[in-house]
Amino acid sequence: MTVTVIWLIAFAVILYLCLNRWEASVSGALDKLLPAALRSEDDRWVWSPAIAVLIATAIVRPVDLLLTLILVALIALVGGKLVCWAMNKARFH
Repeated sequence: MTVTVIWLIAFAVILYLCLNRWEASVSGALDKLLPAALRSEDDRWVWSPAIAVLIATAIVRPVDLLLTLILVALIALVGGKLVCWAMNKARFH
């Protein structure tokens, strides 16, 4: 129960800060990181909760988040290698 309360407080504080300082700092950082296809006019209402969830989870359970990121990276690496291997084996004539 305590972990949930800490997560909710961290989420609320980070969401408030992201929404409050969107134009000053968060928007500029996301514009540098995101390609044009992922940007829209309402980025504030999509990216602020996503950032708040990630940071609140990193505060409460950093090891779980790290292991999840490692697992996603390994799956992406193996999937990429499999796709490259399959493309080399396929004959497109």
